[in-house]
Amino acid sequence: MPKLLIVDDETIFRKGVRHMIAEMNSDWIVVDEARDGLEAIEKVEFHRPDFIITDIRMPRMDGIQFQYVLKERYPLVRCIVMSGFSDFEYARQSLKLGAKDYLMKPLEREELYRTLWKLKEEWLADQGKQLIANREKEEDRQTRAQLRQHILTGLVLGTVKPEELELLHHVGVLFPHSSFTCCVAQLDRDSVDDERYARSDPSLFGLHMCQFMQETIDEEMHGFVFAVADAKVVALINHEHEHHVRDRILRLAQAMCARIRAFSRMTVTIGVGGEASGLESVPESYKEAETALFTRLISGGDKAYLYRGAAKQAHADQESDSADWGLLEDTLREGKAERLRQVVGMMVGRLCDRARDPEYVREQACKLLLHIYELAVERDAAHELLRGKEIKDLVNEVCSITSRNELIAYFQHLVEALNRTIGLKKTAAAPGPIEAVLQYVNEHYAEPITLSKAAEKVYLSPTYLSTLFKARTGKSFIGYVTEKRIEEAKKRLIYTDEKIVSIADSCGFENIRHFNRVFKAATGLTPKQFRDLGDA
Repeated sequence: MPKLLIVDDETIFRKGVRHMIAEMNSDWIVVDEARDGLEAIEKVEFHRPDFIITDIRMPRMDGIQFQYVLKERYPLVRCIVMSGFSDFEYARQSLKLGAKDYLMKPLEREELYRTLWKLKEEWLADQGKQLIANREKEEDRQTRAQLRQHILTGLVLGTVKPEELELLHHVGVLFPHSSFTCCVAQLDRDSVDDERYARSDPSLFGLHMCQFMQETIDEEMHGFVFAVADAKVVALINHEHEHHVRDRILRLAQAMCARIRAFSRMTVTIGVGGEASGLESVPESYKEAETALFTRLISGGDKAYLYRGAAKQAHADQESDSADWGLLEDTLREGKAERLRQVVGMMVGRLCDRARDPEYVREQACKLLLHIYELAVERDAAHELLRGKEIKDLVNEVCSITSRNELIAYFQHLVEALNRTIGLKKTAAAPGPIEAVLQYVNEHYAEPITLSKAAEKVYLSPTYLSTLFKARTGKSFIGYVTEKRIEEAKKRLIYTDEKIVSIADSCGFENIRHFNRVFKAATGLTPKQFRDLGDA
C-alpha cells in the first residue's frame, strides 16, 4: 500500500485532504502531516513515504525549496503539487523538478481521486518491476556466491578446473599476491552444550565462524573465508612471501580464536598449513592445515596450531600394546557394555596422550578401526558394523575427527554396535530351554539324570520345566529319558555282541534287574528275547 505525507501550512486544508483520502475506501495510507518544508524533511526521514502532496507557498521552506531537497536526498519519493491560479509559474517549476501531477486549489474530490488512482497504478507497476529486479539481483548474487564457494572449495581440494579459475574475477575473488596459506578451523564440539547444538541448524555455526574469521582477516591481511562442512571453515590467505609470515598468520589465527570465543559462546581450533607458492600448491597447504588441526587430539582445543611436519616417534610407541588388543577382545567376549566403554576410552585416551605427532594419532586410530573390523568379520558381524557403508567410509569418518572426546565417543559407539550385534546373533543361535534340555538328555543319557539337574541347566524351576516339557513334547521328562535309554539299548542289542549287563550300565540303568523290568514294560520282551528275535 502506498504511503502519503500531506504538507500544507493550513491545518484545515491538511485535515480536509486527509478526510477525502480516507473516504476513497482505497489502500492509501496517510502516514503524517507537516506544516512546511522543514518539518516535512524530518517526517520524510522518519516515515519514508512513497508520495507527498505539498503546497507551494509555505513559511520557512516553500514547496519549491522542499522539492530541491527531496530530489537530492530522496529521489524516489514522488510529489503531487497544489497551488492557486496565481502560483502557476511555481507549479511549472515543480513539474520540471519531477512532480508527478499538479492540482489546483481548492481541491476537487474527483480530480484528487483520479490523480491518486493513476499514481497508485503506476506505483504498483513500478513495485512489480522493482520486485522482479530485486529477485533477479538476489538470484544473481546467490548464483555468484555458489559459484565462488564451488571454485574456492575446488581450489583447496585440488579439484578445480582451469576454466573455473578464469571465473574468479567474475565472482569477486582477486589474488594480488603470489603466496597463499590455508587455515582450517573446526568447531570444538564440547564448547556447545547438547541442547543448544540440537536446536540449532549445524550450518549456522559455520556461518558464524566465517563472519568472525573474515572480519579478523580484513583488519590485517587479504583473504577469503568459506565453509567446507557444517562446522568446518577454511581461510585462504593471500600474501607476499615474507620471512616471518608464518608467525604473523599464526597470530592472526589466534586472534580469530579469541574473537569467536568472545562473541559467540563457542570455541574453535585452527590448523595453519605451510606457505604455498602459487595456486597449484594450495591443496598441499590445505592438507597440512588439516594435519595441524589434529594436534587438538593431543593438546586440546581453542587454539591455533602450525603444521610442523611429521615427527618421528619411537617404535615402541607406534605399536598399540598387545595387552590392549587382548583386553578389548576379552571384554567384547564378556559382552558388558559399560566395561567396553571404559576399555575403549582408556585405549583412545592413552593413544592421544603418548602421541607427539598428529599424523601418528590418525594412523593409530585407523589401525584400531581395522582391528575392530577384523573382530567383526571373525564374528560374522561385519555387515551390521558397516551399516551399508564400506570400510573406507569408516576410515574417512575417523580421519575427519579432530576432537579427543569425539574420537573416544566414535569408537565407543562402534564397539557398542558390534557388541549388540554379537549378542543378538548369540540369542538367535541359542536354543530354547526345552531344546537345550533335549540336547542335554541326548548327550548324557548314560549318566544319572534328574529333573532338578536339567532345570538347573536352563535356569528354570523343576516344576515349571516339567510343565513346559510335557506341553512341548507330549511326554514327561522321566518318560523321555527312559525312552531315549531304551532306544539306545535296542541298537546295541541288535548290532553289537556286548553283554546285556554292560549295555544296561552304558545306557544309564541302575542295574540289570531294573533294565530287564523297564525294557520288558516298554517292548513286551526281555532284553535277551529281543536280541534272539533280532538274530532269527
